[in-house]
Amino acid sequence: MPLPLSKEIEECRAHAAHCARQAKSTACPDIREDFRRLEQNWVQLARSYEVAQQQIVSPGTKSDKRNDGNGSPQRSGLA
Repeated sequence: MPLPLSKEIEECRAHAAHCARQAKSTACPDIREDFRRLEQNWVQLARSYEVAQQQIVSPGTKSDKRNDGNGSPQRSGLA
């Protein structure tokens, strides 16, 4: 069974690779820089998906629960 976000990660990497190719093939420095920024954005999105996927596959490895110092989770105040 494929991991939940594998397709999205692959698509982000493909977009990043496309932007890298575009950056290399353009003569205009401003456009080249724009493509490099886009490439980095796609890479960062892929990394974000990887982190999310890890949390889906291995839940509970990092807890967002706060405790009161006595080892007990704090209540949110909502009843």
